[in-house]
Amino acid sequence: MTTTPDEAQHPARLTVWTPEVSDQMARQHMAGGWLRALPPAGMQILGAIASRCETVTRDQLGRVLPVEPVDGDRWSVSCWYDLDEQAEQAATLDRYAAAHDRGPVRTCADLLDLLVVAGVLWTEDGRIGPVAPVPGVDEVFPVSNDERAEIARMRAVAARLG
Repeated sequence: MTTTPDEAQHPARLTVWTPEVSDQMARQHMAGGWLRALPPAGMQILGAIASRCETVTRDQLGRVLPVEPVDGDRWSVSCWYDLDEQAEQAATLDRYAAAHDRGPVRTCADLLDLLVVAGVLWTEDGRIGPVAPVPGVDEVFPVSNDERAEIARMRAVAARLG
């Protein structure tokens, strides 16, 4: 929900959606601060789901992860390209995870779990889907004033882009 909190709507679970809704989700990902909050694997997860226009299985989604599988499993692989270089971003994501009683986000499976418990995605009966409108980072995680200001800036940019 890339609106202000006082305009908050309750997101709906989507099972099938149009390309226009997919485009809206992409703009909401940007406006909601997800581009700055997630490692590339997280944006790949959100983008792949949005662009499919229907729910996906974990196997289907795993095929788009930007990682090399270990023993055929992409989900157990690190979601970070270089944890040392991305330590600050990882620490922020870990803080978000702790707010939902989750441990550090290190694998693609951890990342998917966090997106589900935060209410950005849903999973049921082996299917994974998005919610609409997409909630912003500041609507599902405790953020600092600096983070809130950066997300507000991203919302303004997204609004100008249409």
